[in-house]
Amino acid sequence: MAETHLSMRILFFVLLFSCSFTLFAQNKKTVKAKALVQEAMLLESVMDREGAIKIYEKAVKTDPTFALAWYQYGNALRKNAAPEKEQLICFLTVIELDSNSKNEMNSLNTLSSIYYNLGVFDTSLIYFRMYLNHPQIHPKRKIEGGKKLLSKEFASKSYLHPIKIDPWPLQDWINEENSLQYFPVLSGDETKMLFTRRKKGSQNEDLFISLFLDGWQKPNKLPGTINSHEAEGTATISAGGNTIVCSYCGDERVNFGNCDLYFSTLKGKNWSTLQNLGSTINTKAYESQPTLSADGRTLFFISDREGGFGGLDIYVSYKDDNGDWETPTNLGAVLNSPQNEGSPYFHPNGASLFFSSKGHIGMGGYDLFLSEWENNNWTEPRNLGYPINDQNNQLSLFVNAKGDKGYYSKEEFDEGSITSGSSKIWTFDVPSELKLGHRSNYVKGKVFDNITKNPIEVQLKLVNIETDKIVTQVLSGSLNGQYLVMLAEGAEYAFYAETPGYLFKSVAFNYTEKKDFDPIKLDIFLDPIIKGITVELNNIYFQSGKAILLGKSRTELNKLYELLAKNPTLKIELGGHTDNTGSNEINLKLSQKRVDTVKSFLVSKGIVSSRMIGKGYGEGKPKSSNENPEGREQNRRVEFTVL
Repeated sequence: MAETHLSMRILFFVLLFSCSFTLFAQNKKTVKAKALVQEAMLLESVMDREGAIKIYEKAVKTDPTFALAWYQYGNALRKNAAPEKEQLICFLTVIELDSNSKNEMNSLNTLSSIYYNLGVFDTSLIYFRMYLNHPQIHPKRKIEGGKKLLSKEFASKSYLHPIKIDPWPLQDWINEENSLQYFPVLSGDETKMLFTRRKKGSQNEDLFISLFLDGWQKPNKLPGTINSHEAEGTATISAGGNTIVCSYCGDERVNFGNCDLYFSTLKGKNWSTLQNLGSTINTKAYESQPTLSADGRTLFFISDREGGFGGLDIYVSYKDDNGDWETPTNLGAVLNSPQNEGSPYFHPNGASLFFSSKGHIGMGGYDLFLSEWENNNWTEPRNLGYPINDQNNQLSLFVNAKGDKGYYSKEEFDEGSITSGSSKIWTFDVPSELKLGHRSNYVKGKVFDNITKNPIEVQLKLVNIETDKIVTQVLSGSLNGQYLVMLAEGAEYAFYAETPGYLFKSVAFNYTEKKDFDPIKLDIFLDPIIKGITVELNNIYFQSGKAILLGKSRTELNKLYELLAKNPTLKIELGGHTDNTGSNEINLKLSQKRVDTVKSFLVSKGIVSSRMIGKGYGEGKPKSSNENPEGREQNRRVEFTVL
């Protein structure tokens, strides 16, 4: 019995000694690791990060269970922009070794950031929620984190349900290797692409243009004096390709602040000297990143002027009938957040506004958004989703008129760098999820004098005949007569070409249910006001089989009234025509009643009755075949002839 008791005591002391020895050995490793951590921290204090990292690495090898060493090692790697995989090992080890500590809490937050930067948004969300629920978190940080949580949740959801797009970079001669390329914009017919380029390491931005000829050609700097040795930044080009507005930051030109907006127009083959848009648009604050409407009469831009919602906001200005810009107005809190907005792009459909923002819920950094003008208000901005938006900055987006192809600039980062190593222009086929509410088409051509066949400068107006409002108003080129006008889906239009001394020409475009969106080539020949010229009024409509005018006829009727009012010696014959449906007698009476109705309208506006003769021709002068609906529609018309 005594021997057994003695054996037990011996065994106890052996075990005690063994445990003590193990604890002593572990404690010795920890003590050594602590000393190494202190040494590394001292090196960090004198900015020797490389040396500190080597000592931290030695510390975690000395005692792999020492959580503080892993935590400090991870932070040093992070500060030194080491590969994310190395950082992850450190912080994942911390949360295994040191639960419920502040270091674990901070590691969870850091892990969320690392996975976010890697674009693994669902894992990032998991760690961020763990961070917010950590027992050591300060209430203030939890409140601040709650705001970030919304973006983390959005990013994770978008990441798990990506939009199906397959973007690809444009050619190497567009995306120059040693330069940053950004803010691409195209003319309405997609034959010109304007973008900004800056050499790496330089602050001098220049504007480049590339032409499309079976592919994008090698770009050139905009010719003339537009580019200088200072920064000509983001730019916009009108749909017709003959007006540019750009930002310029420098002192060589007339300016009102540190960055102003300037414009240039194309005369023949030459761009005019950049001119400041004036004090109505520019202030002592920052103005940049402009976008023009298709006709160049509406200007959106960003500014940090007083009275905004915070940071850079989007503003809009309209050009009046005298060609002067009106006082800009802020687009309001629906679009502008307390943080920065940027790079607005107004689509040719006249309703869709793309822009970037740091303030709306998104994937991180600047995201791209879309808002639509509906019922005289901007809709809540819609994030364009992943992968168009990711954890990096998406600065601009251009969508062509048809809405089937997009262009954007995408920053690419060197490993471990917080600044972009390159910025390239990418393109993609627009998926169904991003289809615009309205597509656009264009009509382009030249305007000529019908007698001399010389090109002439005239005013071209596109009018929504349901609202009788001008949608687009442009001038044809003074030297070549060229014009381009965008046509947006969802409306019925009257298209006019007019200038003093000539009879106007009108064309009807019904785009309410248009399926064919091929471009329209239309050369226009205007007749001088001389005897015998006949002009068809293509936008006068009657109730079927009656002489009652439809409301959408008022645009054309008012245009005819203006012509008669401006030319008081002009006398005309109004001629009414029908198709061959029904008897000739009925058609004669109907055509006569219809021209009498038109004449009565003009008399009610103040035109003397004796200046107009009304004559119904019935079905006697068909313009086209009556064998098909299209021909019969052309035969139902009202014309006027100069007497």
